[in-house]
Amino acid sequence: MKESPDKSKSKIESMFDDIAPAYDRLNHLFTLNIDIKWRKEIVKYIRKNNYSREVLLDLATGTGDLSRELLSLSPLKIYAADISRKMLDIQKIKVNSDRLILVRADAQSLPFDDEYFDIVTIGFGVRNFENTEISLREINRVLKKNGKLIILEMFRGEGFKTGLFNLYFGKVMPYIGNKISGSSAYSYLFRSVDTFLNVKEFTDLSSKCNFETDFLKNNFLGIVNTLYLTKKTDC
Repeated sequence: MKESPDKSKSKIESMFDDIAPAYDRLNHLFTLNIDIKWRKEIVKYIRKNNYSREVLLDLATGTGDLSRELLSLSPLKIYAADISRKMLDIQKIKVNSDRLILVRADAQSLPFDDEYFDIVTIGFGVRNFENTEISLREINRVLKKNGKLIILEMFRGEGFKTGLFNLYFGKVMPYIGNKISGSSAYSYLFRSVDTFLNVKEFTDLSSKCNFETDFLKNNFLGIVNTLYLTKKTDC
C-alpha cells in the first residue's frame, strides 16, 4: 500500500480549520450536490428500519450537513464532534437547535460514557482518523448494545472506472479546491482516499473491532459507500 499522508491530530485540525470557510461550497460543487442525497438516504434508512435514536453522535461532523439531516429524526440529543474548532464554529451558525450539542473531540479518545449512544454516524471522516482501529474500538465503547455505526465514505477502489475517478479527484479537484480554498488540503484529500482501505479491508477491520456489517450501499463506482454496522453483543 502507498504511504499514507500525515494524519496526526495537529495536521488534520490545522488543515480543516484552513478550509472551513470554503468547505461546504466546494463539497457540493465537486459532487454536483449528490452528497446531499447520500445523507438524506441515511436518515430514510434509519427511519425505515426503526433504529433506536434517542441519543446520537455525529463524529467528524465538520460543518454539520449530516447533523442537520439527523435532526429530522427528532432525537432527544445529537452530539456533533470534531477536532476542528472552525468547522464547529460554522456549524453553530448553520444548524440551530437546542437538541444539538457541539463537542471538540478526537475519535481516538471520546469524552463520553460507555454505552451512551444509540447511533454513531461518520460522514466522509473515517479515512482522516490517525488510527482507524483505535477509533473504531473507541466508537464501539460508546455505543449501546446493538447500537448502530453508519459510515458514509470514499474507499480505495480498483479498475478502469476508478482510474477515471482518480483523474478527476486527483487532478481536477485539487487544482480547483486548492485555488479556491487557498490551501493545499485538496491534494491531501485525494491521497487520503488513494492510500485508504478498500471496502472489504474496512469491513474486515470493523469485524475485528466488534462490529458486524448489516448492509453496504454502493453509492458511486464502488468508491463512495454507505456502511451500516451493528455493535456485536457476543464478545
